[in-house]
Amino acid sequence: MESGGAVRSDRFAHNPDRAAIDLRTDFISRPTRAMVEAMVRAANAAPGFGLRDDPTVAALERRAAEILGKEDALFCPTCTAANQIAINVQTAPGDRVAADATSHIITSEGGAPGALSGVMMQGIPGHRGEMPMDVLAATLDAGDPIQGRTRLVVIENTHVRSGGTVLSLDYMTRVRKEAAARNIRVHVDGSRLFNAAAALGVNAKALTALADTVAVSLNKGLAAPLGAILAGSRDVIERAVTVRHRWGGSWRPASIPAAAALVALDTMVDRIGDDHVTARELAGGLAAIDGLTIDPTQVQTNIVLVDLAERLGKSEEFAARLSEGGVLALPFGTHRLRLVTWHEITSRDVAHAIDVFQQAAKAGIRRSA
Repeated sequence: MESGGAVRSDRFAHNPDRAAIDLRTDFISRPTRAMVEAMVRAANAAPGFGLRDDPTVAALERRAAEILGKEDALFCPTCTAANQIAINVQTAPGDRVAADATSHIITSEGGAPGALSGVMMQGIPGHRGEMPMDVLAATLDAGDPIQGRTRLVVIENTHVRSGGTVLSLDYMTRVRKEAAARNIRVHVDGSRLFNAAAALGVNAKALTALADTVAVSLNKGLAAPLGAILAGSRDVIERAVTVRHRWGGSWRPASIPAAAALVALDTMVDRIGDDHVTARELAGGLAAIDGLTIDPTQVQTNIVLVDLAERLGKSEEFAARLSEGGVLALPFGTHRLRLVTWHEITSRDVAHAIDVFQQAAKAGIRRSA
C-alpha cells in the first residue's frame, strides 16, 4: 500500500493512473481530455469582472438554460448551494417546504433550509422518493395564521437514498398539478437529472417542464471537476444572483471550471446511459454471490445498493475488506453498501469488483464460523 492509503497492485495494470476501482460515488470522476484542454484555453483568456460578466460562464449558463428548457440559469459551486438558493428565493421565513422524508435536502444538506432561509421542512414518508399524493395534498392544503403554509415542493429525481431510482413523468405531473392548483411552486433537486431522463428515455426538458426551478450537478456523472446549475425564470435567477453572492458563492473568476462544465454538457449527457448498463452488469454479478442481496427493481440508473447478510459483518467491516482488494464502496447503513458507476468504470473493472466481492464474502463467512 502506498502512502496516503491508495491501494495499488498489478491487477490495475490496464489502468495504472487509477489506484483503485472507486465505486463510492460519481463525483470523483476525472475531467476528460477535452475538458482539460478547454480549461487551459480558459486560463489563457481574459476573465470578466462583474457577477455575470465572464464570457465562458455566460456561455455555460446560456447552454444550460437551453438544455433544461428554462429562461435563465446560474452557475453555482455545488448542487447543495443551488438547492438552497432555490429554496431561499421562492419562500419566506416561517414557510414550509414539502419533500420526501429521505430526500437529500433533508438528510444531507446540513439543516440548511432552516439555518439559511428560516423555513420548516415537512418530511413526508414516501416510497423511493414518491410521496403519497393524498398526504402531499393534505400538506399543501394545511396552513393558517398559526401554522406556516407550504410554499414549495421539492422533488428529487433520481432519488439517491433509494439507490438512484427514477420518479416517473406521471408522478411529477401529478405533483405539479396539485401544487399549481394552490399556487405553490415546485423545485426539482436534479443532481442526477440526466440519469433520470436517460432511464425514462426522454429529453431533460420533459422533466424540467414540470417544475419552476431545477438544480443539476455538473460533476456527478458528467465528469466536470466541480459546479452545479440552477435554472428557472429570469426573475428567479436574477434574485438567485443576489443570494448566491450573499452566501459567498460568487466565485470569480470562474471561467476555468465553467469551460470544463460546458464541455461536460455537450459531450457527456448523451453517454450517461452507458453507466446504467455498467451498473446492471455489476448488480447481476453481485446478486449471484451468497450473502449479498440486491433488489433488481432499484437498479434503474447508475447506483447499486447491496444488502449484506449479518454473517458477513457490518458494512464498514466489509468495505474495509473490499479496499484490501482495490475496490472502494460506501457504507450506506449498518448492513448496506452503495456502489456508483461512472464513465471510467469499465466492464473489466466490474468483473474485477465482482471477484473482490466474492473473496470478501468468503472471508466474512470464515470469520463468522
